[in-house]
Amino acid sequence: MTGFDDPAFYGDSWAAVYDDHHRQMDPGPAVEFLAGLAGDWRVVECFGNVARVLDPGGMFVIECFVPDLARFDRDQRVQARSVTEDSAIIEVSRHDKTQQRVNTQMITLDGQGMHLRPVAIRYSWPAELDLMADRAGLRLTERYADWDRRPFTSASGGHVSVYQRAVAHGV
Repeated sequence: MTGFDDPAFYGDSWAAVYDDHHRQMDPGPAVEFLAGLAGDWRVVECFGNVARVLDPGGMFVIECFVPDLARFDRDQRVQARSVTEDSAIIEVSRHDKTQQRVNTQMITLDGQGMHLRPVAIRYSWPAELDLMADRAGLRLTERYADWDRRPFTSASGGHVSVYQRAVAHGV
């Protein structure tokens, strides 16, 4: 078995159920937000530019969650995600605060047996992302709680942050 850190392991384990697991997510607000920033540019071009290297004045937008460490008791968590007459989904997680990592198994028990779907994340706090961006020559220009531009507060569970590459002066 490959490990949590192998992207193929995650993809192979989640491919068959990913859309169902995330069906509550509406991409509409994200598309509107990004289209407003892209202006006349096509969005394939926007991400292509990010992949290559931003031009001066170019923007990088990232959506992230804000870690809720209160979810863990002694750096672990077990939760019944779904229980029906013919299946159960149980989430089992371990938190490593020194590495800022969470390893999770989504365990499905049903008539076909047991299915394991791993999730491994390394999280960063918003201030850490800002520091990484600053070191790369990007500055935070906007931060919202979500794609609908609700204000980001200490109670926000996520954020959409917009970073911009400095514009060269005198060139």
